Amino acid sequence: MSAGMQLEPAAVRLLEEAAEWRLLGLLFEYPSEQWRANVESLLPNLAVAELREVAKAALEQSSEGLHIALFGPAGTVPVREVTYRGGVQFGYLMAELSAYYGAFGYEPGVAEASDHLAVQLGFVAFLKLKQAYAEIEGDQEKALLTAAAIAEFLREHIATQAEPVAQRMAEFGPEYLETVIRRVVAYVGPCPRSAYPLMAGEMDENEQEMSCGAAASDELVQLEP
Repeated sequence: MSAGMQLEPAAVRLLEEAAEWRLLGLLFEYPSEQWRANVESLLPNLAVAELREVAKAALEQSSEGLHIALFGPAGTVPVREVTYRGGVQFGYLMAELSAYYGAFGYEPGVAEASDHLAVQLGFVAFLKLKQAYAEIEGDQEKALLTAAAIAEFLREHIATQAEPVAQRMAEFGPEYLETVIRRVVAYVGPCPRSAYPLMAGEMDENEQEMSCGAAASDELVQLEP
C-alpha cells in the first residue's frame, strides 16, 4: 500500500473492526509487559470512544493476580470453548480449530490453547485484517470468502462461550471486562446448540437440545493447554 493512498470506506471500516477485535482478544490475555505495549499501541486505532475507555481501564486495573483469579486453572470465569460444549469430543474440537487457523495461516501470539477465547478473538481480528487487505487490492472473491469464514467462526465457536462467559463475568469480573464481553455477545448473538457429535451414551434421545449456559461452579471444567 503506497503512502498517502486513499482507502475506500469499506476498507477503513474493516481496519477499525480489526483493531477492535484485536483489543477484545488482548483483554483476555495474560497482562505481561508486552501485553501492555500491545494495548497502548492500539489506542490510536480505536475508532469507538467506549473502546478507548476500556483499553485505558485495562491498563490501569489489569494485573497478573486478577487474570489468574478469573481465567486461571481454578478461575471463576473459564474461557475455554470446551468448557461450554456438553458432550463434545475434545480432539474433534481442537482439530477443527487447527484446520481453521491453518487454512488462513493464523499463528496465535500467545501460549494458550486453540479454544481459548483470547486466541479465537485474535483470529477474528486477523481475518478482519485479511478482509481489509482484500478490499484494498480489489479482490472481491477473497474478501467475500473471508467474510463468510468470519461469520461461520463467530457462529460455530465464539457464540458457544460468549454468552455464558458474560453471565459469569457479570458476577465476578470488573466493569471493563463486562463491557468487553457484552460487545462480543452483541456481535455473535445467543449461544447455539452444539453441532458436535456426542460420545455414545452421553445423551439419550429425549435430551438432544444442548445448553451452552455456564454450569454450576463446581461442575465447570478447566483444562490445561
